[in-house]
Amino acid sequence: MIHVKIKTDQNLKLNIPIPYAILQAGCSLLSSELVLRQLTKWTTQYSDNKSTASFMPLNSKLSKQMIKQTIRELRHHKGLVIVDVKMKDGTEVFVRL
Repeated sequence: MIHVKIKTDQNLKLNIPIPYAILQAGCSLLSSELVLRQLTKWTTQYSDNKSTASFMPLNSKLSKQMIKQTIRELRHHKGLVIVDVKMKDGTEVFVRL
């Protein structure tokens, strides 16, 4: 499970636990061919360059496999701190596996 903790100066504290199953489902949805086709359509429609560059640098099946393998590997590194940031305005963001 990934733990995201956010603290602000206004005494606001957010603790957001993200289970790996939800993370994997969300990544599978975002890497689906339908979503990638729509993203490609939007980027070419609204880009200033109007080039024919595709948004999909890799095969979507290969991307899904890479994402699943990455999430599996994250499970083996419990307690690893990914992000620990303190901003000038007092906001703190902490992400831990």
